[in-house]
Amino acid sequence: MKKNRAGSVTKYLTKTGTRLWRFQFDAEPKDGKRRLIGKAGFSKRADALKALYAAVEEYETSKREPTTTAPAPPPKETLAGWMERWFLDYAPQRCQPKTLERYRQLAAYILEATDGDPARLATTPLESLTHGVVEAGLYSLLRMPAKRREHLSTKTVREVAGVLSVALNKAFRLGKIDVNPLLRVELPRVDPKRARSLTPEEIQRLRETCRSDWTFTFIEVALATGARRGELLALTWPDLDWLSGIVTISKSLEQTANGLRVKTPKNGKTRRCKLGQTALTALRFQQNQQQEHRRLYASDYAAGDLIFCQPDGSFLWPHLVSQTIKRRMKKAGCPDACLHSTRHSHASNLLSKGVPLPAVSARLGHCDPNVTARIYSHALPADDERAVAAWEDVVKGPVQ
Repeated sequence: MKKNRAGSVTKYLTKTGTRLWRFQFDAEPKDGKRRLIGKAGFSKRADALKALYAAVEEYETSKREPTTTAPAPPPKETLAGWMERWFLDYAPQRCQPKTLERYRQLAAYILEATDGDPARLATTPLESLTHGVVEAGLYSLLRMPAKRREHLSTKTVREVAGVLSVALNKAFRLGKIDVNPLLRVELPRVDPKRARSLTPEEIQRLRETCRSDWTFTFIEVALATGARRGELLALTWPDLDWLSGIVTISKSLEQTANGLRVKTPKNGKTRRCKLGQTALTALRFQQNQQQEHRRLYASDYAAGDLIFCQPDGSFLWPHLVSQTIKRRMKKAGCPDACLHSTRHSHASNLLSKGVPLPAVSARLGHCDPNVTARIYSHALPADDERAVAAWEDVVKGPVQ
C-alpha cells in the first residue's frame, strides 16, 4: 500500500482476477465515527492518484467558509426604463388622458422596437445617451412600416422626438442627465401642410348635401361657430340662450381607449359665440325633432339634454361623426376636406370679410390672436381678386 499526505491508493483484485486501483481518504468524523471517502475501478495507479488529489481538493474547497463578495451594482437605468417611469409618475400630472394615450402610442415606436437603431436607443443607459444615438434611432423610424402607408411620416417621427424631449427634460431637472440630447438633434424636415378651407360656394354645396338628415344642423352650427368636434358634441340645450342667440362653450367630449369623457375645452377656458338666425333656425328644428324622440323613448331617453346626440339622447361617438361628415364632404365635391375644415372655413371667411382678427380669435377660443393669423388666415380666391382690383386703383390713379 502506497500512502500520501491526504489519503492512500491501494491495489485490489476483482472476482474475475482483474487488478484495479482505488483511493480513499479520511473526512471529518461524524457523530464521533470515522468517515472515509473513496472511489474504486481505476485501471492504473496514476489515474487513481490523480482522482485522489482532485477529490481531496474538492472536499477541502467545500469545507472553506464562503467568501463574501461585494454586491453587484444596480443596473443602469435605460431610456426605456425611464420612459415607463415617466409615463407612470410624471406624465399623468400634466397630460389629459387622450394626450397621454397618444404619447404612449408615439413612444411605442421606440420602446417596443426589437432590432435596429430604435431598439439600441431604447436599451441605452440614460447617462450614455448622446445626440448621435438619438438621431440615428429617430431617422431609422422613417424606414419603419406604418399602418396605412409604406413608412412612418416625417410628422410622426417629429412627434416621437417631441415626446422623448419632454421626458428627457424631466430627467435633466432630476439630475439624471447633464443635458437633454434632443437639443442637438437635427430632426427630419417636414413640409408645412396648409389646412383646407371651404369657399363660400363649397359651403353652400355642403349645406345642401346635409339638408336631408341630422348632419345639417350639426354642419350649420360647426360653420357658424368654428367650434371643435368635441365641443360641439358636448353642447347641451342649457348652453344656448335663445333670447340673445349666444351659445356657451365650456366643455368638450373626448374619446379615449377607456371610453368617452367630458372635459374642459382645449385651453381650459369658457367662451361664448353669438349665432345668426340661420343656425338658430336649424337648432329650433333640431329641438323639435328631439321632442319626438323623447316621446318615443320615454323614460329610456338619456338625461344629458344634449343638442347633438343619438335618438335615445346618448352621446354620439366622435370618430363616427368625423367619418360621416367626411362622406358628406366628398359628396359635396370637397373630397380633400374634413370636419375640422369647418373651423378653418369659419375663421378664413370671417377674416376675408374684414372681421377684426381679435374677434375671430375670441370665437375660436385662442389665447393668442397670432395663432389665429398663422393657422387660419387662408387666402380665399375672392381675396386675390380684391387685391388685384385694389392695385389697379393704385396704378390708374391720377399721375402727380
